[in-house]
Amino acid sequence: MAKSQKLAEQVKDDFTKADLSPRERRIADFAVKVTRVPNACSPADLQLLREVGLKDKDILSLVQIVAYYNLSTRLFESLSTVDR
Repeated sequence: MAKSQKLAEQVKDDFTKADLSPRERRIADFAVKVTRVPNACSPADLQLLREVGLKDKDILSLVQIVAYYNLSTRLFESLSTVDR
């Protein structure tokens, strides 16, 4: 199995146990937080992303991608168009 395929499987199974770089892990942790408890996000979370090299425009893009994915997933699931 190619490294990227193995990583994709690890992330799918449990991203917290996947072989992610510190940057990738910080991004994944933030994406989960935005998804589960968006009102708990704080300037400290943004600073953690900056510490691994994200610029403000990158953080904005990340939040937009996560928000769009969450919106579309909820729309599709609520309309029962997603295979279960």
